[in-house]
Order: sequence, then structure tokens, then C-alpha cells
Amino acid sequence: MARPLNFQQIEAFKAVMQMGTTTRAALMLNTTQPSISRRIAELQSATELKLFELHHGRLRPTSEGKLLYKTIQRHFDGLEKIESVVSIMRKSGTGALRIGCTPTLGIGLLPQVVNRFLQKFPKTYINIQTLSTQQLTDYLHQDLCDVALTTGTLDQKDFQPTVIKTSRAVCVLPLDHPLKNADTVDLALLRGDRVLSLSDAEEITMKIKALLTEGKDSDEFVIETTSSITICALVAAGNGIAIVNPYVASTFAGQLLIKKLEPAIDIPIQMAIPTHTAPSLLTRHFIDILLDHVEPL
Repeated sequence: MARPLNFQQIEAFKAVMQMGTTTRAALMLNTTQPSISRRIAELQSATELKLFELHHGRLRPTSEGKLLYKTIQRHFDGLEKIESVVSIMRKSGTGALRIGCTPTLGIGLLPQVVNRFLQKFPKTYINIQTLSTQQLTDYLHQDLCDVALTTGTLDQKDFQPTVIKTSRAVCVLPLDHPLKNADTVDLALLRGDRVLSLSDAEEITMKIKALLTEGKDSDEFVIETTSSITICALVAAGNGIAIVNPYVASTFAGQLLIKKLEPAIDIPIQMAIPTHTAPSLLTRHFIDILLDHVEPL
């Protein structure tokens, strides 16, 4: 009969899944390799499941092991969120500001805004989480951030997002690209170039493909990634061209060419706050500084 699990067994299992070996898991948890092996054996006995098998002398997770790890990971993610909130409250009580944003805004927009904010409120503890739009939605639902910023689309039913700025997407090219002297790049001129893109689920990718391919299949989109930051780094290294938001492109100035694009593709920045909690005074001040910063951009 299966027996109840304990935290030490689950912690050891998670560490082995993350580190790949019992020896490295032991280093991670500051314990011994035999202790990790014993806890894994106890876990398999308690669950009556085979979670690992030996493969060329190394542990390899079974399908059951992988499924258990996914479930455990969600549990630990929840604990980390709780610990983050507790840490913020412990460090500065109500004098804290929790910001959630997508990675491109975290690198291309937020640093200057935070700098201006800290000039007025230097003792504020600021917690910044760079997350996907879907993760930002979860954080807003769980009241884990005071304000969220994204170039994606937030659900109008759950929140009342505000478009605080709409800018044009830009074309980024390697420094030696034939169009280096052009002031504006027409999308039609890019047909035949190797195009780097985000996933097909992203709005900007759908717009780009619709304009570039005119509804036809194309083999021009050969590199796909989840990050515009990665895209810009790949372009700077000469791997192709891309169309990205101007905020992330500006952080690579000097490493690649940044060109205006025709026809225009709009990139809105959406801002949202939790709907079930009134914004704090610090949140209101941050939003005022943010709006003042983006207005002239």
C-alpha cells in the first residue's frame, strides 16, 4: 500500500530532476549522495512507482517520474511566489512596489522609469518580475504585482487594460546589410531575406507573416524563438533580419541597424492593475512617472 510522502523525499526528487545526478543534487541541497539516494528509494517505495531507471550508468526519469516532476514544480512555483511576497513585506512593509512586465519592456523601457521613480522615492523596495503576458495575467489575478506592462494583449474581460503608448515596429538588420543606407525599409524589399521571428501565436508575428507572405507558404522564416532580446542578438551576429518593438531594438543600438518600417505595424503598450485591490499611493506615483516618460517617445 502506498504511504504518505514527506518533504525531504520530494525535495530530493526535485533536485535530482534539476541537476541530473544524485551527486550534484546532494551538492545543491548541502547533503550527502547516499542521503539523496535513500530519499529517492523511499519515495519510489512510498509511491509504488518507478521514477528513474539506469541508462548507461546514469539516472533517467521514467514517464511517471516526468509527470510527478511537473506536478511538484507547480507546487514549488506557488511556494516561491509566497516567499517572494513575504520577503517584500518583511523588507519594507507597505513601502514596496511590485512591477510585472514582459522582458522586452524590462530591458528597453523600465530602467529609465525606475530611475526617475527612485529619484523621488529612494527608500522604496522595488520587486520586478519579467514574465510572459499569460504569466502577467496570473500575477494580476493572484495580486502578486501592483502594475503590469506588456506589448501583448491582456484579457478585456478580466481587466481594464489601458494602452499607454502605441509605437511603430522597427526593422533590425545586420550592420553590413545591403539596405544599410536606406532611411525606411519597405517590407517588400525583405522578401528573400532570412527572417527571425517570435512564435506564430504572437500578434506581431501574425502581422509580419501576413504582410510578407501574402497568405502563401514561405521558407523565409527559419529561426523562431520566444524572446525579442534573443532575436536582436541573433540579428547583430548576422543570422538574418527581424521586425521587433522599438524598445528592445534601442538597447542594441550600435550592434545592428534600426530602420523605420513600411507599411507600419503598431506596437501598443498595455498597462493593467489588479481589479479587486485599490492601487497604493506608490503605485499611483509610479504610473504618473511612467505616463510622463512614455508620452514624448
